[in-house]
Amino acid sequence: MTGEKRILLDDEQVRRYVADGFVTFDTGLPADFHAAVTDELRVSMKHDSPMLGDNLLPRIPMLAEMLRSPRVSGAVTSLLGEDFVWAPHRFPHNSEPLAEADRELAFDPFQNGAVMGEGSISGSGWHQDGHSKAGRGRWHTFRAANLFYFPQDTPLEMGPTRLLAGSHLYANIHHIVPEQVVLRELPAGTAILADFDVGHAGTPNRTDTSRYMLKFVVLRTESPERATWDHRDPAWHTPEGLCAPHDLPRAWTSLWNWLRGAPRSVGIEPPAAAELPRLLDALKSPGQGTRLAALYDLAASGEPALPGLVDALLATSGLDRHVAPPKDDPRYYGKSADHLDRCYSPRQFVPEDAAVALGAIGAPAVESLGTLLAHDDPWMRINAVYALGEAGPAAAGAWADRVGALLDDPVPVVARAAVDALCALPCFGPATVARAHRLLVTDIEGGEEPAMGEPSLGGRWTKQNHLRYVLSLALLARLTGENLPDGLEEAFVAGLGDETGYTQSVACQGLERLGTPSGLRAALRHLQPRRWDPQHIRLAGQSGHRRVRQAAS
Repeated sequence: MTGEKRILLDDEQVRRYVADGFVTFDTGLPADFHAAVTDELRVSMKHDSPMLGDNLLPRIPMLAEMLRSPRVSGAVTSLLGEDFVWAPHRFPHNSEPLAEADRELAFDPFQNGAVMGEGSISGSGWHQDGHSKAGRGRWHTFRAANLFYFPQDTPLEMGPTRLLAGSHLYANIHHIVPEQVVLRELPAGTAILADFDVGHAGTPNRTDTSRYMLKFVVLRTESPERATWDHRDPAWHTPEGLCAPHDLPRAWTSLWNWLRGAPRSVGIEPPAAAELPRLLDALKSPGQGTRLAALYDLAASGEPALPGLVDALLATSGLDRHVAPPKDDPRYYGKSADHLDRCYSPRQFVPEDAAVALGAIGAPAVESLGTLLAHDDPWMRINAVYALGEAGPAAAGAWADRVGALLDDPVPVVARAAVDALCALPCFGPATVARAHRLLVTDIEGGEEPAMGEPSLGGRWTKQNHLRYVLSLALLARLTGENLPDGLEEAFVAGLGDETGYTQSVACQGLERLGTPSGLRAALRHLQPRRWDPQHIRLAGQSGHRRVRQAAS
């Protein structure tokens, strides 16, 4: 199966992804494959949970066939590029049957926090995910996605995952409306590829059978230079029957252009200059649609909008927004009732809208953003590196090592934001690689402070662990650029000494892609004693599983 050609998405599917934030498709594998996965999950969730989590693939190795299948790899390639990587985090979500008494409770698909069956991991509250154990920025461009895989027939009464169409561009999921809820029956073998920031929730299970959904996280490692799907028509056409509640043609065209490697302003008529004051004021609107329309109208205005956007960004300085709130504060989870109430969070942070617009403007904004790298307020430096990353290597590549210099910033959250930006600027040089190497092996001041990205998952993660994990992703992304700098192999090998498992996983991928004999040997030495025995529980249908693997190969 791994040798089969990837089945790419078409223009219409990609346009729907741009606007609604997700695409649904069949994985194309035989029914007995999905039945075998369900059997494995039924036993594993009983015996291995909660240990299963990130060990999902070694425990059920046949899932790798699903991830490599032509339809899944084709959909992911279409939206996240040919050099995409699967993140170390993956998780099985079970929805257990409701108690008999609870099955009579009314349920509205828009409902937030419905009663779930005892033992359910799937949460029924509307939420946008945070990158597991490593808070990262929320991007408007498509840099990460969740793959939700349903191995069973999942009728409405069994509780499919609900989605909030169009919410991938929201600062948070306040001001949502019932019309954007998508709740559909899903046949066995269905996959949903959803932008990482799409709001979603579990749904109560009113049957007598456990419902399983497996989540995998996929990451982009390169800014697009061309379309990587079956691309025939370069123009943006708003699809009919969208579920997103707002009409945002300038936003969608800008993001469509970004995905196909074209200048973001192509096909967009900029608003009149006289409109700029009104648009800058509309950035403060509590309405998501009004705010997003204004943001992309300003981005379409280009250079004339720069002074107003820079002033709008500077107006948020001096407010200590770089200081993370405590875990009992809704802002820690990006759930402030005011979506303009932005701050840094180790779970997930949302930059200022002015920074998003400046990044979308690209090259004309780069010089202004570069001057903010030296601003006294850490929040300004955080927003500046975010926007430079969004501008991408073609526009901001000359600033990549200036961003890399902020790895030594005295405020640790600035260094974290700089690393995130480096993931989108795979053109930094040996000086930045050397800084990354040092941070992978040297403790930083305050680095041992606990900083769980996902507190509910448990474990011990620190600010230093966050930094090192995303550093490994930045080094991995650097392999997609040209003129590879010296020191990459040594930095990846240094990453093998981290304690989290995540950094080592990415470092092994980096050494594999680098392909040097010494690097491959180091990766094998690291992996050899860390094998997981997937057969420690013997299943009655084991021989049937082997037949499924043969049929699918």
